[in-house]
Amino acid sequence: MLRLIDAEWMKSRTRWLPYAMLLFLFVGAGIEIWIGGVASYYGERSHYAPNDADFQNASAAFTFRWPYAILPLLDAGQYWGPVFIAFFAASSVATDFGWGSVRLSVTRGVTRTQFLAAKLLTTAFVCAVAMLLALAVGTAFSLVATTLVEDPTKYAVVAAVTKEPSLGDIAIMIARSALTILPYGMLAFMLAVISRSTALGATGVLMYKLIEGVLVTIFGSIGGSWAHVQNLFVEHHARALLALNNDGYPEYNTIAFRSIPRSAGTPDPWLSAVMLVLFCVVFGAVSFASFLRRDLNSRE
Repeated sequence: MLRLIDAEWMKSRTRWLPYAMLLFLFVGAGIEIWIGGVASYYGERSHYAPNDADFQNASAAFTFRWPYAILPLLDAGQYWGPVFIAFFAASSVATDFGWGSVRLSVTRGVTRTQFLAAKLLTTAFVCAVAMLLALAVGTAFSLVATTLVEDPTKYAVVAAVTKEPSLGDIAIMIARSALTILPYGMLAFMLAVISRSTALGATGVLMYKLIEGVLVTIFGSIGGSWAHVQNLFVEHHARALLALNNDGYPEYNTIAFRSIPRSAGTPDPWLSAVMLVLFCVVFGAVSFASFLRRDLNSRE
């Protein structure tokens, strides 16, 4: 099993896609801090004289200033991170079918369960490292911006916020955000195993993410018994955990195409955590069931 994981790790390191998508994540972190934070702050401040009490829009300051910057970084990462994970997970699985390495592996004494488990573990590890590296780069951007940009606490609206996330809070926030991303990765993995196609695995997740956001909003607006349909979507439960990250902290700018998740209207976070794990288990079970039962042709 360890030899399989090592072989999968070597294949991942020699492919160009992880590095391209990692650059995509780095650029996203830079946009969040330098444009959504620093540039927006100076653009807003230019309308007011220094120490002007009329300055009220502090969201830009809390976007780039550490430790508050962890909030928009995690929010943007949870929204755009599944894009990276979907493409990489789907490509990682489908490429082996295209190269014919799946059949070669299972004819050399490797069981199908071992092969797919090694593929899943390696893919999860690569995605986790990439997301943490992007968060580290975003954190570095924030620390530099906090050092170089003027202290925004001279404005009363900024100075009034005294609650800061501690290192322990940040660790818990990262864990919550990771759990909200995981089901999308498992969905891409499942679609790629079933279809044996990078295109379907990646675009399927993107389409699902776009459609579910609309449906969750619609069913929530209708209310009544229709509101319970939201429980069938990953996004609904992801918002419950993300809301815990944001509650008690000020507004910030985000490159995620949605409002900042808050606890109002979200389900119990513990129940949502269980549901997110359940989504992962179901997607994983379907992946293994499909892979174990389907025949491999001569080109796979």
